[in-house]
Amino acid sequence: MDHWWQALDGMARFFWIVAIGASLFQLLLFAGSLFMGHEFDHGGADAHGGSAAEGVKVLSVRAITAFLVGFGWTGALLTQGGWSILLTTLLSIIVGAVFMAMIFLIMRLLVSLKADGTLDYWNAVGQSGHVYVTIPPNRTGEGQVEVLFQGRLVTANAITDADAPLAPRTPVLVHSVEGKTTLVVSPAR
Repeated sequence: MDHWWQALDGMARFFWIVAIGASLFQLLLFAGSLFMGHEFDHGGADAHGGSAAEGVKVLSVRAITAFLVGFGWTGALLTQGGWSILLTTLLSIIVGAVFMAMIFLIMRLLVSLKADGTLDYWNAVGQSGHVYVTIPPNRTGEGQVEVLFQGRLVTANAITDADAPLAPRTPVLVHSVEGKTTLVVSPAR
């Protein structure tokens, strides 16, 4: 192996060092994600309420490592094939950029699939349920209803515009949301 290494010129050695080093680092990133759950620089949403997918950065550790893997292996293979240094460098940069773009897009897709689990009570509008705790008439007080939305059975505060109180087990339909979490319901027909 020492003979092989000594036979390489400076640029070929450079590409091999980048290729092997970046590949080993890529394996460490993979092992860290797989066994320790580290997400490194692909955190969640920013402080301004953006989606989690928007938190993925083009210049992240994973994307830069992907660039170096593509750049290094392309350069190493092309120099070994006798290609010119200028063409090898140009093609290595292009392949590295493609690797970087692929990792960026894959990470953005994967992060966008992550659910945050937050209930949005507006998703209950149009859903039917039943009264759990008596709801006083004409918005004079709150009761509670049980409604299935976002894949879970939720017990939520509720008010009604009905002229009579709604007793427990009365079927209801959700019309809107008052405030953040109070459902406006009416008897289901």
